[in-house]
Amino acid sequence: MTEQKAMKLALDKVGHAWLGRTVFEDFDLVLGEGEVVALAGPSGCGKTTILQIAAGLVEPLRGRVRRHYRRHAVVFQEPRLLPWLTARDNIAYGLKVAGRGRAERGAVAEARALDVGLDRDDLDKYPVELSGGMRQRAAVARALAVEPDVMFFDEPFTAVDVGLRRALQDLVIAAARRARFSALFVTHDLAEAVRVAHRLIVLSGVDGRIVDQRAIAGEPGRRDNRTVFDIVEGWSADPVFAELFDADRRGRA
Repeated sequence: MTEQKAMKLALDKVGHAWLGRTVFEDFDLVLGEGEVVALAGPSGCGKTTILQIAAGLVEPLRGRVRRHYRRHAVVFQEPRLLPWLTARDNIAYGLKVAGRGRAERGAVAEARALDVGLDRDDLDKYPVELSGGMRQRAAVARALAVEPDVMFFDEPFTAVDVGLRRALQDLVIAAARRARFSALFVTHDLAEAVRVAHRLIVLSGVDGRIVDQRAIAGEPGRRDNRTVFDIVEGWSADPVFAELFDADRRGRA
């Protein structure tokens, strides 16, 4: 397990419930410096709630959260851009709140926009003028602009097509390697987990407990398509992943 001095985030015996229904109990997580952990499980297992608790958006009913970092950022399923601001001002929004000057905000926003594959011409467009993929790129750029120590991704690429999803995953991998931030990445897609993460935690859809957690061989960004396929295919016969594969098959039926 990650040493204390390298720990960025820890959830200790966290439990939560909605409307009196227990979602999960005694959940433990340690996120190390520069580590990307994927949290996977079928719908309703509590993975988004865990992310929201970790990010301070929801208070847990039980347990505690320990944070050892300066700042974090969240990328949601929806881009959540402010419709009255241009892409440039959306990306720079966190910097404005932090009191950074206009010139600096503009320069950082442009740099992060280029990092995620947006063009300079896109920066003066409003969200309604951008495609869905461009809006999600802007959301990632907005998160990166504040130079977070920890990033939280809540199934951020579910709504985009397969080709763009791969490109956005590559952006996250490259940004994590460059900036050395730690990340908690919620997904129901095992191939995505294998591509972006160092370690995988699998939750049960029945009671939200941790079914298994395991290190993923190799490094994010250095696993080619064949390696990703072979790892996921090897998991298909593992009872640990039965709920995930069953849910995927039902979704395609």
